[in-house]
Parts: sequence; C-alpha cells; structure tokens
Amino acid sequence: MTHPAALASGPRRRRASTRQSRLLFGLFRGAFLSLVSLIVIVPIAYMVLASFKTIPEFFGNPYGLPRAWAWDNYTRAWQDAHISITLPNTIIVTALSVLGSTLLASMIAYGISRKEKPFAMGLYTLFVAGLLVPVNMVVLPLFFLIKWLGLFGTLFALILPYIALGLPLGVLVLTPIAATLPRDLVSAAQVDGATEWQIFWRVVLPLMKPGLISVMILNGVWMWNEFFIPLIVAFKPESQTMPVGIVAFIGAYSTEWGLVFASVVVSTAPVVFAYLLMTRQFQSGLTAGAIKG
Repeated sequence: MTHPAALASGPRRRRASTRQSRLLFGLFRGAFLSLVSLIVIVPIAYMVLASFKTIPEFFGNPYGLPRAWAWDNYTRAWQDAHISITLPNTIIVTALSVLGSTLLASMIAYGISRKEKPFAMGLYTLFVAGLLVPVNMVVLPLFFLIKWLGLFGTLFALILPYIALGLPLGVLVLTPIAATLPRDLVSAAQVDGATEWQIFWRVVLPLMKPGLISVMILNGVWMWNEFFIPLIVAFKPESQTMPVGIVAFIGAYSTEWGLVFASVVVSTAPVVFAYLLMTRQFQSGLTAGAIKG
C-alpha cells in the first residue's frame, strides 16, 4: 500500500515545477523585453547626445557625453533648416491628411461591412491591395496629375496624395471593426427616425473610436516622416516639410551632423509624445476587430 505522504508529495512536486516554470518564463520575458527596450532606447539616446555635439567632437567622441553642450545647434537648425516653416507645414499636412484619410476610410469600411453582396469582399480586397503598391511606383502619374491640377509647390500637392495613400491601411483596420458593431443599435436608431448620416456620426463613429485612433497613429507616423513625395512635388521652400528641410545640412563634402540630429530630434519628439499619450488606445484599436462580438 502506498504511504499517504508519498501520495501527497506528487501534487507538491507538480506545484513546485509549475512555479519554477513560471519563474523561468518570467525571467526570459524580462530579459527579452529588456533587450528590445535597449534596441529602441540606445539609438534614441545616441541621437539626442549627438544633437549637442560639434563636428570635431562628433567624430572624436561619437559615443560619449558632450564636453560642452552645444545648445546653439537647435537655434541654428531652427534658422538654417527653416524649421520655423517646415514644422508648421508638416503639422498642417499631417493633420489634414490624417483626418481626411481616416474619415473616408471609416465611411468605406462601414459601407463595406453593411453589404452582404459578393462585390463587397472584392471592393475590400481592392482597397487592401493598395498596400502592396510602393510609393515610388505612383510618383510619375502623381507628378503629371499634380501638374494638371496646378497644385505644384502647394501643401495640397501633399495632402491629396496622402489622403489617397492612407485609405488602404484605414480600410484594412476599420472594416473588421465595423463588421463587429451591434446591428441592434443601428436598427434602433433607424426606428427612432435617424438618417444614415446621423447613424454614422452619432452611433458608428463613437463605437469605432479605438480603431480610428490606431489608424490615425499609423498613418500619421508615415505621413510625418515621408520624404520622397515632398521632395518631388513640394519643391518650393515655403511648402517643404521637415524631412526635406533636414537634407539641407547634408552636403557632398561636409555635413553638419550636430544640426542634422538636432533637426531629427525636433522632428521625432512630437511623434514619440503622441504615441506615449495614446498607447493604450492604440493597442485596444488593433485588437478591437479581432474578436467577433
């Protein structure tokens, strides 16, 4: 006959093994997250330190702290890179493009999710396929279109293409979210006499808020940092954005690296702060359409 102590030792060993497995998993997860954090934080720290260095110190001591903090790099960057012009331009272009693209994408996503006909899936696939088209491929037809519209050298030469190029991602993220919206709420609004526009503005959009924030962040980061389209169609200094203005410090024979990194810090800071403020909404938006409600 088996002794009762031997019978009781089995569950204790299993619980000890489970605790040990959880401890090892926690240590592994902590080490992995620490490594990923270092991969992200180290380049940012290097960029900030480099923005306070002169050219000789940048090459002589690239990884150390600055001996004398060159705060005038930011003053010169503001003046020489025309950040006082390119920063407001970037804010205006990004804000209007994100709002326009997100609004249109939400309308398209809601319309597709309401249709039961086969062409709805084909239309959804057609929009999503736009993610496979590289920006470089559409620059030539975009060049002729902007020229035909007479928008060269204006901010609208950037806003309109950005709105169109932001639609595929918006439709991809928002359509599954719109498909999970409770049909009973829409039916109740229709019974109360609400029009389709009223249903969309007062019922659908508030319920899609997490997904809308995610799309705005994803498209906003891309539009804020996009370089190729402004380089081609926004050639006038008064219509350039920050990525194009930063290139002014990069020369064929010498480069003001301190000014370059100072400009990059100014360009990066708004995006980083916006993401930190809306991290929770961004994460919930990405998972909003993952579960069929």
